[in-house]
Amino acid sequence: MAVTQADLEDLVARRDCYAVLTRYCRALDRCDARMMQGVYWPDGIDNHGVFNGNAAEFADFIIREIQEWFEVTMHAIMNIHMEIEGDVAVSEAYLFAYHKVRADKAESIFGSRYMEMFGGKGLDPGHHHFYFGGRYLDRLERRDGEWRIAKRQVVMDWNENRPSGEILDQGMFATLRPRGTRGPDDLVFSNRP
Repeated sequence: MAVTQADLEDLVARRDCYAVLTRYCRALDRCDARMMQGVYWPDGIDNHGVFNGNAAEFADFIIREIQEWFEVTMHAIMNIHMEIEGDVAVSEAYLFAYHKVRADKAESIFGSRYMEMFGGKGLDPGHHHFYFGGRYLDRLERRDGEWRIAKRQVVMDWNENRPSGEILDQGMFATLRPRGTRGPDDLVFSNRP
């Protein structure tokens, strides 16, 4: 079977849409509001539950919230299903996210029942971990040859919350360097071609 021009165009569109989805995760975890704004169209909409509205406003909101509530986050997408028709793509991307909750924010995030059961427990008693499994349901649009998100809906499928078992200063963990950071000082930004 020969590869057609339409096949090649579909592959390029999928590649470009995938790059938008992964750039979103990088923007979150590196707390880069400018990069976050670049994955959405200015008239885009995001419904994250904690926010429902204009995507440019969401970008500023979510980066500020991530910095305030979490010391570390890691967002990963997988099992991405896309349907592309012309300049419109709809996608469902499975999401797995990790959050290291700031010590003073645990009760606000988890509630008093969780804190009664787990507060102050764990190897690192000041911190707790929040895991999230869900999906990004997106409508991406190509305008002037560029793909961005026009509409995003986040769906939560499950979550898991635990006292911290993190070890940073003993055993092999004491020697694992470098450690990731937020912002332009992260090693990824010095590793460009």
